[in-house]
Amino acid sequence: MPVSFRSFAISAVLSLVTITASAAETIQPFEANTMKRIVDTQKGKPFVLVVWSLDCEYCQASLKNLAEEKRKRKDLHVVTLSTDPLGDPQAVALMKKKLESTGMSSNAWAYGDAPPEQLRYAIDPKWHGEMPRSYWFNARGERVAYSGLITAEIIAKLAAR
Repeated sequence: MPVSFRSFAISAVLSLVTITASAAETIQPFEANTMKRIVDTQKGKPFVLVVWSLDCEYCQASLKNLAEEKRKRKDLHVVTLSTDPLGDPQAVALMKKKLESTGMSSNAWAYGDAPPEQLRYAIDPKWHGEMPRSYWFNARGERVAYSGLITAEIIAKLAAR
């Protein structure tokens, strides 16, 4: 009997570790040096970095529009960055739910421990915090910043650069 209990306990611990690792992979912490890392991992392929927040209605609509276009266009690579803090468990649960519902839970980031002003500056020193905000990178790594609702027309225009 003790062997089966031990097996059960080990299995439970491994499941918990797997769930925790999966949650950590879903939304990664964005810190002051993360922007370079994101750009480096996408080198040679166009992508969009969309900055969003749970309390931004236009952000929600933009994520939905990106998700719809992503299903149609396999070449549309999306990286998401929530300005909501990873230190807030309720916010993390809501972010995960939103990203999973749109099918964009991979390559997801949220503000880490650094002050929000520092993180915003790390993304773009010229950005004043308006949302939704997106950065459209071409294969050469050149970027165009866009503030406002992301529509199918905007995606077609900015992704084609």
